Amino acid sequence: MKAKSLPAYLQQVLEHHVAESQLTPDDELREIFGKLQNLNDKVEMLKNKIKSNREKNLNAV
Repeated sequence: MKAKSLPAYLQQVLEHHVAESQLTPDDELREIFGKLQNLNDKVEMLKNKIKSNREKNLNAV
């Protein structure tokens, strides 16, 4: 099971609140979703870079 990053988890929670009609999907919320997705993409990129660097370091030993 792949762990979710904080931005992905926050987006999931907000989507749940929209589904439960506790939030309305307005322009501000769509902007927040876009920013969370952008942040999540950066987190995933850094996680992959860290994994790659760890593998290189293990293979260098």
